[in-house]
Amino acid sequence: MRRLSPKRQACIYLDMANLTEFSLAESIAVLTRTPATLNAMLRGMPDIWVRRNEGKDTWNALDIVGHLIVGERTDWLPRVRIIMENGEARPFDAFDRFAQSKETQDKSVEINRRLSDFARLRTENLTALQALNLQPEDLARRGRHPALGVVTLSELLATWAVHDLTHLHQLSRVMAHQYRDAVGPWIAYLGVLQCAGHSAP
Repeated sequence: MRRLSPKRQACIYLDMANLTEFSLAESIAVLTRTPATLNAMLRGMPDIWVRRNEGKDTWNALDIVGHLIVGERTDWLPRVRIIMENGEARPFDAFDRFAQSKETQDKSVEINRRLSDFARLRTENLTALQALNLQPEDLARRGRHPALGVVTLSELLATWAVHDLTHLHQLSRVMAHQYRDAVGPWIAYLGVLQCAGHSAP
């Protein structure tokens, strides 16, 4: 096996060190693209891809998008505002990770409508976030999570972006699950069908 030169190794380690640095612009780049990504994956798709899940107590695509909608309404921007206005003095309101279940019991809910609702809410929230004109010193402001304790604004915003990526990962896994038997012996080569989770639930 060919060995890397010390200079090349240093470049790799430098890149790895940079992975932990937060950038508001880079986070917004992810957050801006999530509605279009979901739209490309789900709009107009047959029910097999939208309404089926991975078994008992798991989510389908409608649940995942519904969960993202609840987050836009009650989690991310409201918590940004709590930090900016109250700091640690007022803990965040608890987030109901299963609130979307009440809505998806209505079998008439359509994925297209849900995708449009999510896109609208995300656009409104990103517009409001950018209007705050956050400065580097704002990103160090602290708030209080009801379970995790003290968190910073930059951690909250980074989590917002990674939360999107977590549920995009979950969505691809749920969709792939529908063909886990259909692929036959190729299942051995398809990592998405071996994945045990990485998202809640």
